Amino acid sequence: MGALLLLSLALAGVPEDVEFAADAQKPLDARQAAFARLHEETAVPTLVRMAKDKDTTPPRRWVAVRALGLNTAPEARDSLLEFLSSENAPTRIAALAALGERKDKTTSGRVAARLEDKALLVQQAAADALALIGDPATLADLARALTNPAGTYRGESMWVRRHFVEAMGAIGTQDAVRHLATALADKDLTVVDAAVNGLEKVAGFSYAQGRSRPDEIEAWTRWSKGR
Repeated sequence: MGALLLLSLALAGVPEDVEFAADAQKPLDARQAAFARLHEETAVPTLVRMAKDKDTTPPRRWVAVRALGLNTAPEARDSLLEFLSSENAPTRIAALAALGERKDKTTSGRVAARLEDKALLVQQAAADALALIGDPATLADLARALTNPAGTYRGESMWVRRHFVEAMGAIGTQDAVRHLATALADKDLTVVDAAVNGLEKVAGFSYAQGRSRPDEIEAWTRWSKGR
């Protein structure tokens, strides 16, 4: 990285860092450095203002919201929870990703509420965030989302349902095992695969070797009942 670029980065303010981090044409290490500086608590007011400004470009808004994820200021957390109600789906997704990075269980209920979002990508982001947060209290929300009739379209299972099961596996408690075992009987094979992967993660071993897929699923069903 040239000395001139280093100097300009050192002198940059929050808007300049957001712009730089959002520019895919800039060197990756320099973009990461700019993004890291946005984690300073003093950056929060400017980041929130940029995220709310209708004239902010989508890439800059994304960076501004995501930067709040690793910002320790309480105002950052509160702003992310506010962004969960944004009319803009990418903003909701960015806020969920940022809340997942915070791993703050006090936010898990608000994150879980987005499992019922009208946008499937937001539902996925909520499930992925819950996987990172790891709050067992959200297992019931994930199970409810998995069995929600809205998860099928014209009789076909929607791809997002797999993410609900993956989050269960990431949480990995005994209650998670119970929900994962139930998912083994799902008609969607990607959901079943996610359930098997989750059970393997919890158990620390696999039943795959030397077994057909139906026999493997039956073995996990027996194992789950014996827990």
